[in-house]
Amino acid sequence: MIELTPEQRQALDRQHGGPIRVIDPATQGAYVLMRADVYEWLAGTVAPPPEEESSLIPPLVLQSQKAFWRDLPELLKSRRNRGKWVAYHGDEQLGIARTSTELCQRCLGRGLLRGQFYVGKIEEEETPPWEPTPLEESLYEFTDDPSPPPDL
Repeated sequence: MIELTPEQRQALDRQHGGPIRVIDPATQGAYVLMRADVYEWLAGTVAPPPEEESSLIPPLVLQSQKAFWRDLPELLKSRRNRGKWVAYHGDEQLGIARTSTELCQRCLGRGLLRGQFYVGKIEEEETPPWEPTPLEESLYEFTDDPSPPPDL
């Protein structure tokens, strides 16, 4: 096993433990450096234990999501807010806008990187944003019939 260099450790710290891209100067090949448990989950070789699912979310995004969830009842009290989007950086609310794109551009314009903020829609929610949601199955993607589809 290869140990991290101090430079790699600093890069990981700047990304709050999130993945970083590295370049092999000899081949110019690009690689991604990430925690092994995240890689194994993404590769489909393991499923995260339920109590650790939120550990796959960058810590600052998780903090932002929890601030959004904490403030959501108050945001919903104003009918003007419903259906709009709100951005958070940690516990700080950065703004409300009609589109998520507008808020993402504002956050990036402030020098924030992806993984350092969260943008959520102001609407009634039953599940916090950090909890997994089941994927909807499509009849076109999943079928019990093993025969190939008819030619069109």
